[in-house]
Amino acid sequence: MTKPSFDMDAALQALGEGKDLTGKDGILTPLIKQLTESRHARRA
Repeated sequence: MTKPSFDMDAALQALGEGKDLTGKDGILTPLIKQLTESRHARRA
């Protein structure tokens, strides 16, 4: 299993800067990707 790569501090800073939560460059996009890939890896 890979080490988590989502940076909560960077996400909170981006949120404070008014960046989008979702979308191609959204704050939560890396977390969603990580969760999805982890789920697929466990099912394989």
